[in-house]
Amino acid sequence: MRVQSVVKVGAVLAAIAAVVVVGAIIAVKSVNLDQVKEVLTTQVKTATGRTLTIAGPLELNIGLVPSVVAKGVTLSNPAGSTRPEMVKIGKFEMEIALMPLFQREIIVNRLLLSSPDILIETDAKGPGNLDFSQPTDTSAPRAAEPKQPAAGGDNAFRFTINELKITAGVFAWHDRVSKKTESVEIEDLSLQPDRAAAADLLAMRLLAKARGHKIDLTGTVGRPAAMVDGKPYPLKLKAQIEGLALTVDGTIAELAAFRGLKLKVSAQGGELSEAMRLAGVTPPELPQSIGPFTVAGVLTDSNKQLSLTDVVVEAGKADLVQLGAKGTVKDLTGTAGVDLAVNVASDNPAAAAKAVGAEFSGQGPVKLAGQLQGSDKTWKMAGFKASVGASDLSGDLTAHLGPRPKISGKLVSATINPADFAAPAATAASGKSTPQPGREKGGDGRVFPNTPLPVAALRALDADLGVQVGKLVLDDQQLSDVALTVALNGGRLAIKPFRFGLAGGVVEGEANLDAAGKTPAVALRLQGRQVEIGKLAGKGPIIGGKSDLKADLKGSGDSVRAIMASATGETSVGVGEGKLRNKAVDLAAGDLLFQVLGALNPFAKSEDTTQMTCAAVRFVIRDGVATADKGIAMRTNQVDVVGSGTVDLRSEELDLGIKPRARGGVGLSLSSPLAGLVKVGGTIAKPSIGIDAAGTLKTAASVGAGVATGGLSVVGEMLIDKVTADEDPCRTALGLAQQSQAKPKTETKKQSSGGLLQGIFGR
Repeated sequence: MRVQSVVKVGAVLAAIAAVVVVGAIIAVKSVNLDQVKEVLTTQVKTATGRTLTIAGPLELNIGLVPSVVAKGVTLSNPAGSTRPEMVKIGKFEMEIALMPLFQREIIVNRLLLSSPDILIETDAKGPGNLDFSQPTDTSAPRAAEPKQPAAGGDNAFRFTINELKITAGVFAWHDRVSKKTESVEIEDLSLQPDRAAAADLLAMRLLAKARGHKIDLTGTVGRPAAMVDGKPYPLKLKAQIEGLALTVDGTIAELAAFRGLKLKVSAQGGELSEAMRLAGVTPPELPQSIGPFTVAGVLTDSNKQLSLTDVVVEAGKADLVQLGAKGTVKDLTGTAGVDLAVNVASDNPAAAAKAVGAEFSGQGPVKLAGQLQGSDKTWKMAGFKASVGASDLSGDLTAHLGPRPKISGKLVSATINPADFAAPAATAASGKSTPQPGREKGGDGRVFPNTPLPVAALRALDADLGVQVGKLVLDDQQLSDVALTVALNGGRLAIKPFRFGLAGGVVEGEANLDAAGKTPAVALRLQGRQVEIGKLAGKGPIIGGKSDLKADLKGSGDSVRAIMASATGETSVGVGEGKLRNKAVDLAAGDLLFQVLGALNPFAKSEDTTQMTCAAVRFVIRDGVATADKGIAMRTNQVDVVGSGTVDLRSEELDLGIKPRARGGVGLSLSSPLAGLVKVGGTIAKPSIGIDAAGTLKTAASVGAGVATGGLSVVGEMLIDKVTADEDPCRTALGLAQQSQAKPKTETKKQSSGGLLQGIFGR
């Protein structure tokens, strides 16, 4: 660490000072300055293995306070360093108290360093030029280690500096791996006894510049004697860096080894963006103003891990983003272990997103709180609670990082409204119309999009999630009691099972998307019970109409269009009793079956509603072609409607024929257009409806009959009449057996609705 580097350099300088003192003692006895320089360089070589050079003359001033002055002092670097000298000092001056020397105590009254230039170099796996150990020659006999004087023994010296002053210096760190160098230009550094504090403290003042920013540091530190006495080394410092305030207050048990830390540290400032720029963190979209910040904690190194405990973080502002955190960060120099209670809030999430170059068109405010725990490759957000507008989400999430990240957990929500996360589409109320499917600007007139499925994300991570939502709002519909599990493994996504309430009924099933191979494959199975169509349509053409539905589909392709073009399976919808709003039947509404009925209903113009007994639609799908063989049916008090035909999901073309038959005493002559076939053509996006009075449409009440006769003529029309005489066309459409004809008509009518709903799925 850099602090440890400073301590080591200080130790080197102290060693130089000590040998200079020895030289001063020698000089008192002999004025041979050349001999003094030789003794100095020899002692430094012996102590450090490096070469000490004094280019200028050595000056010795003898008096009650003798002083030694040396100019052009350098200490060499080891081989492989970026420059020959580790330390360069323009002028070295030291005043020594004479009388304490006789008591084996070195007291430096003043130590003055002019223009020192110190370069620390670090290796990836070593101390770099801070290694002062002597290289050993294994081939030569090893000399006996000189016996070191015991602390407090006859040869031991106490070393004390009363005042240190450095001017115009440079202290630099060079990383040999990254080839980067950081430096601090020292304008003025002074250490002197703090007369207002305890006797063993030195007052410190540093004026410096780093990365072009001025640093003003003040405070107190312990005297070097504290290290000799074995006492914890005290320090209390405060630094100002262009509006950023840093404080350190505490003790270090072993200063030279930088061990036994117990330091309260803090940083605060009026603008976080400025602090980030000072630290060299400058995201491209970093806004000018983020807000004030405060970071505080206690730096310790227990269990040989550098950790920050009692962490308190507060940053940001409400109209952008506010961040808070409390807890512990362990092992700062290794695989950091985090245990923090965090909270994030924003009253204006759109502005916050814009500040980092993103977009958010949802509602505010946004809040998130939880316990962030993790280390290395496993991270967890425990007990989190989040809200966006009126939507909420809570639970536990765990992320396992690695070549294939995995997210697991359980999520619970009372309400989720996608409109809280994105602005709703423009509606007629705003003066803008919502385009119908396939009619979007720049579209190709197709309903099924050809956009590639976003399967890359499915192949990049795994997931195991359980989700429960009390209320899910989708436009003007609402799902209730949503429950599903999501499993994603190796590109295979399974939502199995899922269940939700819809319009008074229940829908459940499972969905799979296999994106592990080159071509994604999709499978969907669902069934719904007692879903009221009238509630789904709002002010649409139906009132009531409790329905059962079923879908079992498979397909493959890299887009929705490709999947539909390869689809195989079956879909069916059975609608129970209800009423038709005659005036609500509209071609633009997209309710194709009810549009046709509106055209065929002889009472549509004279009555507001028409009683509907039942309705049914069933398609068997093979390789992208959906076929309804007598699979379209509706019964009202006046008319039965039966239809057949195909929907080509590959081209989205419609080829349907629908035949009405009067009932309940209402007669339709064969010469009336209503007695003919209703032809439905065009495409899903743009259907067309017309009357085929001649009865020549090939997709009439039976696709098989149409193929057998080579097209329906008068004979085909008679066949249609026979088919449409079905006692229960809705059951026929759904592929169910007819009920017994022996039952009274009233009972038959009752079972045409209730029995239909009970029998769709074999119940």
